[in-house]
Amino acid sequence: MALCLSLLWFSYQSRQDEVRAELAERGTLLARVLADSSEYAVISGQYDELRRSVRGVLQTDTAIREVALFDARRRELVRLRGRATGAPEGRYYEAAVLKRLVWLNMRAPDGRVVFGAANGAPRPAFETVGYVQVRMTPDAMLARQAARFRLELLAAALGLVLCGALAWRLSEGFDTSLQASMQALRDADAEKRRLLRRLNTAVEHERQSIALEIHDELNASLIAVRLESQRIASLAGQAAPAEVAQEIARRATSVTQLALGLYNNGRALVRRLRPEVLDMLGLRGAVEEMVRQVGDSQPDCRFDCRIEGDMAGVEPELAISAYRIIQEALSNIVKHAGARHASVALARHGDALDIEVRDDGVGLPGVRTDGIGIAGMRERVHAVSGSFAIGSGGEDGGGGTRIAIRLPLG
Repeated sequence: MALCLSLLWFSYQSRQDEVRAELAERGTLLARVLADSSEYAVISGQYDELRRSVRGVLQTDTAIREVALFDARRRELVRLRGRATGAPEGRYYEAAVLKRLVWLNMRAPDGRVVFGAANGAPRPAFETVGYVQVRMTPDAMLARQAARFRLELLAAALGLVLCGALAWRLSEGFDTSLQASMQALRDADAEKRRLLRRLNTAVEHERQSIALEIHDELNASLIAVRLESQRIASLAGQAAPAEVAQEIARRATSVTQLALGLYNNGRALVRRLRPEVLDMLGLRGAVEEMVRQVGDSQPDCRFDCRIEGDMAGVEPELAISAYRIIQEALSNIVKHAGARHASVALARHGDALDIEVRDDGVGLPGVRTDGIGIAGMRERVHAVSGSFAIGSGGEDGGGGTRIAIRLPLG
């Protein structure tokens, strides 16, 4: 706004300066013309003819305020006012009325040609016989410039209005296009989250199916192998010689131990594929049990677990996601952190579930933040429209790694 006002003021002042410059040029030229045309009238004393000539000039130019004619002694001969009624300028423009002198060559008695005084002084070509003074008034020219300025200002205002309307029209179209693009991005993001949720659900169902197959088929078969090997050992002691019976019993016991080991591994795999502990203990108990088991398997690292809030109302799908996220975070600590102390905090605050996993291990330089495990955690969080942050800062603000996650409820 200030810039526009400055430009308007500069334009107005420029026009004022143009009027003054033009007025000075016209006043000077007019005084010279009147002085040249008044030579004969001043010399001959024909002032009436001079008045008629000056009136004709005054009628044609509304910028002339007054014309005055003086003789060589500056006695006023003629003074005429023009049609202009505005205030005259503070100065006047003056030109001398000059009489042209014609000198004749004359011969001296001895035949010499002389051109002037005997002393050879130069002869003037003109003689001042009067003066013309012209006063101008800028009112008429200023009025014309003001009218032109108002017209240009109106045209500029109309141009600004048209430009504003065009800009509004273009911005409206751009805004519509931008809103459509943003909506398309939001729809794509929502579709991505929906697909991720379906994928996670499908993965959990597939894990459950595999866990059931392992539990129903493989583990049952391993139990049968174990029972059969025990039966073989029992029969060997009844019918075979002592040495052969001992060898058979030893081999049968080895088969029994292998079957028992496979059975235990199968049960651990079933628990990992399908955390049935969630169904039995709920999210709180399942997380506490998981942290306890990881701590028992890692005697060089102390694991703490702190859970706050009511976890009973957490939806099963969200509970599985939270469980899997904590499971992956603990797995990363065990594999990569080399920590001496780690902690898991799970809290329900209002309509959100907050998860924080800390350790005092090697920190981010030793942990790949673009690995599959962390990428999987990010995807699980993104699928439920949550937030995921990973950074340095373990227990007590020291080194290590801190993972903070917020999962919205409902």
